[in-house]
Amino acid sequence: MISAAGIDSLMNQGWPAEAKTELDGWVVRRNRGVTKRANSVLPASAPFDLERALDYVENLYQAHGITPCFHVSPAAQPTDLDDRLEARGYVVQAPTLVQCAEVADLLDRLPDSPVDVNISSVPDDAWMDAWWRIDGHGGEDDQAAARQILNRGRALYATIPSVGPVKAIGRLALVDDWAGLYCLAVDEQFRRQGLALAVIRALLQKATTLGVRRVFLQVVAENEPAQALYDRLGFRTVSQYHYRVKA
Repeated sequence: MISAAGIDSLMNQGWPAEAKTELDGWVVRRNRGVTKRANSVLPASAPFDLERALDYVENLYQAHGITPCFHVSPAAQPTDLDDRLEARGYVVQAPTLVQCAEVADLLDRLPDSPVDVNISSVPDDAWMDAWWRIDGHGGEDDQAAARQILNRGRALYATIPSVGPVKAIGRLALVDDWAGLYCLAVDEQFRRQGLALAVIRALLQKATTLGVRRVFLQVVAENEPAQALYDRLGFRTVSQYHYRVKA
């Protein structure tokens, strides 16, 4: 359906960092240390002098108070980058699968739901508070930096409201005729009620009106329940990646 390099590019666009430095084929992303996606090197092409490039990355990240980190997928360049990073003391973190599906196929499989789902083009305070409460990491400054990541890209935001806490949320990043499913979260007291499926369905229904035909997502390799859900919906693994983080 799509190459590993192509999916890396989509993920980069779907989660845009505050600063990006081009380094001889590498994209060195920085976002005040908030999320590995936005604070890692995307090694799209092999630099002429690998050791010099690695030294530059480490010095740049350390100058900004960020732990040096690389996004390593099958498309990472040079092809022996993973081994070279290991030799420099980088450790593997967060092995992740990347899965894709056709939106039309997903909508055929997703059940109808009587649940009301609000869709917006921006994350309001209720959405942000729910995301950070359910799945966030860090304090108020980190939340503000994360919100800026979201606001940099075109996306749809789903909220299932409640008299009390928001029940569930989701984000669909829009990149050309693709969409990326992010930030799918259900409050613990409302789980096992089909709310995640309702969020996905509502986002995809809206996305079809905007010309979206295909969707991708990332799921941590050890998250077997989530993988089982996505398998049932028709998602198929097209790539994978892990981070190499300086120990």
